[in-house]
Amino acid sequence: MPYKRKWTLLPILSLLIFFTPALISNEIDAPGQILGGSLNSPVRLEIFSDFECPACREYYLGTIKKILEEYSSRDKVCVIYHEFPLRIHRYAHKAALYTEAAHRLGRQQLLTLFDALYANQAEWTQDGDLEGTISKALTQEDFKKVKESIEDPDIKLAIDNEIALAEQKEVMSTPTTFIYYIGKQQKVEGILTHLVLKGFIDKIVK
Repeated sequence: MPYKRKWTLLPILSLLIFFTPALISNEIDAPGQILGGSLNSPVRLEIFSDFECPACREYYLGTIKKILEEYSSRDKVCVIYHEFPLRIHRYAHKAALYTEAAHRLGRQQLLTLFDALYANQAEWTQDGDLEGTISKALTQEDFKKVKESIEDPDIKLAIDNEIALAEQKEVMSTPTTFIYYIGKQQKVEGILTHLVLKGFIDKIVK
């Protein structure tokens, strides 16, 4: 199931504001990995992503990291990532296991791994040295813990549950973002640029 790369332009975000689907519950479908903000934030982004997906890399490094700094640090936007490793990617599932293990150590370890895996995607997807990238990013103690944890059946079950959630929500490509705000929801496939997403959030968060 290949990712589909789409460039989302300003008119699409206008639709999010003025032509939104029916009101929905603000309940979270699955915990996922909270990168920033809290469940009380007025805007919630739930992103289905794959660490080998080039568009996911661009989205995280070019958009989401800025949103985390500008809004999540002030508890205005909650950013939740859901693992959705695509079958066509050789190392994506193992990368998902590592990040889920890091998630259980703490948010800082999780963010460190996200930064390292996406920043160095070109290297580890080519040579397969996933552990080399991770060991350089984490402390020796944390690396030992996550390496042991990826053998835990609960870690694999967590990833399986995330994949099942993606299928349930009819996620067909990565990245796919579900935006929840003031009791509403919008699904967006592909990359949202920082400028477009910031413009949308600023209309919600005064």
